Amino acid sequence: MATDTSGQQAVDFVWGNFPMQPNNDRAAAITPANIGGGAGDYSWSATTRVASDRLNPALSNHAVAEAAYAGYPGFTGNDDGAYVSGVAYIVVPSVLGDTTALALDELKDAGYEAANITTATAATNVAGSITDIDRTAGSTTVELTGVGFTAAYPVGTKITVSSTGTVDGTWTVTGNTSTNKIRFTSNASTVLTSGTGSIIGVAGTIKSQSTAAGAASVATTATITITPWATAS
Repeated sequence: MATDTSGQQAVDFVWGNFPMQPNNDRAAAITPANIGGGAGDYSWSATTRVASDRLNPALSNHAVAEAAYAGYPGFTGNDDGAYVSGVAYIVVPSVLGDTTALALDELKDAGYEAANITTATAATNVAGSITDIDRTAGSTTVELTGVGFTAAYPVGTKITVSSTGTVDGTWTVTGNTSTNKIRFTSNASTVLTSGTGSIIGVAGTIKSQSTAAGAASVATTATITITPWATAS
């Protein structure tokens, strides 16, 4: 039996029947990386790159594949990952707090068409004034108080805090308790009952997205706009 240089059994690569994928939620025109041809492959001299695409409902065999899939007991039309009459459906991910580049990648990975994702002009990033800082003894949750903080810094966004307390740094907003209060998880747990300072969004990270995270049955052909923070002013 032939073996490769590592002593493993050498097996020729054999193409087999591979069914069409009606539930394929990859964005069109994504091209997979080359497979094979590396130093570890046995006697391979060339590889092939094949462009991906979705099923085309105008083609009879593609329509048959889709119709058969739609008959599966677990199939739910317009559900996350479903593919119906040439349209794929997704659940919208949260990209708040991500860099613009990462947000674009995540939206495309979820199934959005690249042409339907818009990056808006960066949002004005004026520092907000912190009027109070609270942290219960033994807890790592910090609560900041300031006018309009909940609307200005949604859950998931990234903020930089400069203060008179021990909470300076860059954090991710994890919650809120009122219009003027936001929370994040700190790296300390000493008690804090007061403090002042300022807060800004992290430039280049996403402040808002036009379609809310968790929205279901959204067509991949739908549009979405993401808005990053501008440089602090």
